[in-house]
Amino acid sequence: MTIGELNQLAYLQKAIEMESERLRALRESVDVKSPVITDMPKAPGAKDKLGETVPKIVDQEAEILASLQKFTALKERAEQFINRTPNPRMKMILVMRFMDQKQWQEIADIIGGKETEYSVKQACYRYVEGRDSSPIPGQLSMFEAE
Repeated sequence: MTIGELNQLAYLQKAIEMESERLRALRESVDVKSPVITDMPKAPGAKDKLGETVPKIVDQEAEILASLQKFTALKERAEQFINRTPNPRMKMILVMRFMDQKQWQEIADIIGGKETEYSVKQACYRYVEGRDSSPIPGQLSMFEAE
């Protein structure tokens, strides 16, 4: 996984929310009324609002479904990546940032200690990019005296 892929989770979730809002607005715009039957001719330029809006609704529903499928697949991959993380501190950071969508400062506050927004973010980026060489807490390094 990359940081870009992990960040996509938030963007896809926001896109789904926006698409769902557009769908709701489209459905509300179709104000179905009982037809008024008169023998008067229709005015020129009269439109079939329902006939124009239904295809838009169908397209919007298809967009939402496609986005949901992408989101679900990406979320499953992210969960697998996070679950394979051996370091509990890093696992906690990854879950809070990419699953719970917390801000870096919130994460630093929750972890506590001397953690700062910058230190948490850098540790996360180093880990995801494969540059993290810090040992798991409680695990002896081959360079440490036993």
